[in-house]
Amino acid sequence: MERKESSMASLTKPSLLVLGGTGFIGSHIINKSVKRGWKVTCASLSLPKKNKRNRKVKYYKVDLKSYFSVKKKLSKSFDYVINLAGYINHSNSKKDYHRIVKEHFGAVKNLVKILPRENLKKFVQVGSSDEYGFAKAPQNEKTKLSPKTTYSLAKAQTTNYLKKIYKNEKYPFSIVRLFLTYGPNQKKDRFIPQVINGCLNNKEFPTTSGEQIRDFCYIDDTVSAILLILTNRKATGEVFNVASGIPVKIKTVIKLINKIIGKGKPEFNKLKLHKRENKILYADIKKINKKLNWKPKINLLKGLKKTIKAFKIHDN
Repeated sequence: MERKESSMASLTKPSLLVLGGTGFIGSHIINKSVKRGWKVTCASLSLPKKNKRNRKVKYYKVDLKSYFSVKKKLSKSFDYVINLAGYINHSNSKKDYHRIVKEHFGAVKNLVKILPRENLKKFVQVGSSDEYGFAKAPQNEKTKLSPKTTYSLAKAQTTNYLKKIYKNEKYPFSIVRLFLTYGPNQKKDRFIPQVINGCLNNKEFPTTSGEQIRDFCYIDDTVSAILLILTNRKATGEVFNVASGIPVKIKTVIKLINKIIGKGKPEFNKLKLHKRENKILYADIKKINKKLNWKPKINLLKGLKKTIKAFKIHDN
């Protein structure tokens, strides 16, 4: 009887809760997990249109900063949880301070209190390279956090909170610290989609000097890293940078997109840099490579070509 129950348990599909699953990265994670045969639930502040939903996914409208909303909708047990939810705002507007802190730090505290722990194998919190602030590049996981905006402060508070409850209660968390992820279906107001759109429409569009250095990771690589961290026990209680590990000037990316498309008129030095912007931000990814044997597979040129192709198909 014990053997039979064990065999049946091994055939049980893992259950995954994706918080903020209607966004760019979340939707890619959901599609990949469904293809793996997992039982996937998506919780977000608003529901996607019916024609945008995956038929194999359960969708719930949940306000994560509300204890009662989380208690009502998310009291069931899950094997795995990925949290990508929260309002993104890189300004330091006092008006949005409480909202940002509640949607990130407050939401995670609610989730930790409410989500049943008996079957929980891993809670993955998606953090941000912004937590490093103006730290010297390349930034690694031991780099002292130095958040400069309310958003990055809320992310850093969440990191410290999860580390504390792991130490005190062995709460099974991992933190994924993302740099710049790009790819198909990214919102058009983001950097790479804006440049692609400007070039495809053969427009003049203003940019900064483009001398800032950044780290770009294609969406398929980001998703593969997140799912590896989610399911690998070696990742429990750890923080991992997820990026390409390759420093690239913003100007280089713009010129590369311009060259691939063959039209468009970027106008450099027309926009000023943000005062709170780290000029050099790229990752040291030795830790994830050594500990989990992960490294990105898609280089910038290939990733941009795939993104531009998807952009053209979507717009036609």
